[in-house]
Amino acid sequence: MVKKLKLIILFLLLSFTGFSQNIISYVSVNTNDAYVGEPVQLIVSVYSSTWFTAGIDLGNIKVDGALTVFFRSVSNSKKFNGKNHAGVDFYYNVFPTNNGTITVPSLSINIESPAPGGYKGIKRTVKTKPKSFNVKAIPFGYDPNQWLVASYLNVREKWSIQLNDIKVGDVVQRTINRSAGGTLSEFIPATVWDSISGVSLYPKRASVNTNKSKTGVSSSRSETVNYLFEKEGQVLIPSINYLYWNSRTKTFYKKRLDSITVSVKPNADLQMLASIKRSLQQENTEELEAEEKPFLLFGLPPKTVLQYLIILILGLYILFKILQRGIRFYKKYHSAYLESEKYAFKKVNKTIANNDIILFSKTCNSWLLKLGANDLNLQKFVKNYGTEELKMVLHQINQDTYKHHRSTDKTSFTSLLSELKKARKHFFKLQKEAGHSKQKNDSWLNPRAID
Repeated sequence: MVKKLKLIILFLLLSFTGFSQNIISYVSVNTNDAYVGEPVQLIVSVYSSTWFTAGIDLGNIKVDGALTVFFRSVSNSKKFNGKNHAGVDFYYNVFPTNNGTITVPSLSINIESPAPGGYKGIKRTVKTKPKSFNVKAIPFGYDPNQWLVASYLNVREKWSIQLNDIKVGDVVQRTINRSAGGTLSEFIPATVWDSISGVSLYPKRASVNTNKSKTGVSSSRSETVNYLFEKEGQVLIPSINYLYWNSRTKTFYKKRLDSITVSVKPNADLQMLASIKRSLQQENTEELEAEEKPFLLFGLPPKTVLQYLIILILGLYILFKILQRGIRFYKKYHSAYLESEKYAFKKVNKTIANNDIILFSKTCNSWLLKLGANDLNLQKFVKNYGTEELKMVLHQINQDTYKHHRSTDKTSFTSLLSELKKARKHFFKLQKEAGHSKQKNDSWLNPRAID
């Protein structure tokens, strides 16, 4: 029996192994050694023994000590342990910014893939193992501030005017454009402008750009400097050398802009020289301040603006909820108020103020019903709770209206209102003495929330 049970378990394990889904994920690099700024090709691969029912999105990858650029994803098919697997390879370039060991961290990849024999995708998260490579320091003897790794480097220069007719006080603008392949604009070093005797230099803000395609990346840097010629005679503008390392050929290359000799002619009108110099200095200072000045929104850093915006949105949400509850509260108790005795008596007051005895009788009936006694009418109410003055005033008004068919003076209506209020007050006093005000079913007469 035990032997039979073991055979069944072994069969189940073999069946599970044969039909289980196999997901393979890994990270690979094209080199284990690179220089600072040298692109390292990084490939993130994910393969399934079946297929993927949904696209895989890795986005960009953050690597400490390096900049990463995503290029493309390629569908592929590979064999693992003799079995075909369908998968996707994601191509990146990693540009190290520091020497030492760079580690691509473990990546969590969300996938959907059906089990063997199935068709419905099963959501899973697979992880890659960390991958490290070494970044070599810049070779001894080379200036770290002028270091560049590129597949090519093109250098062009342009002068604003011809240099064969220069006189003291002239301002000549020189622009140098560099374009490099296989690198980012952040890695193209700034041009070092050598000092020149008799000439003041005013560099302008550089313009940089990075272009990315599906297979590669290139970048450019444009720099402009203003030369102010202050003395006559022969002026030597020194040559400029640009060095770069080609990682494909493993060779250093140099690009050179030759030196230029300029004959500066005298200028009789030197009064403008100081003014031109101040203007160039101010322009240079403003550009440097604009470059150093942080980006502001409404005079505040973007992070602070975002914090204020979140607080404002949260405050508006809380205010909306408070108003929403307040409106519901108002509607609830205002509806109760409209059904209360107080509101009914207010309508009675209005008809008296308008000297309308006919409408007064109708509103009185509604008001007396709110007092809780169905058999209570105006005659009984005045008899039981009214003063003698109220009885007389009401009798006089009835006589004028129904018997003599004449209008009653306003003084009588004023007295009616005053005495009716006294009668109402007397009614509530007697009710309180009788204990009726403590009954729960009387609380609806005059809601306390609205007075």
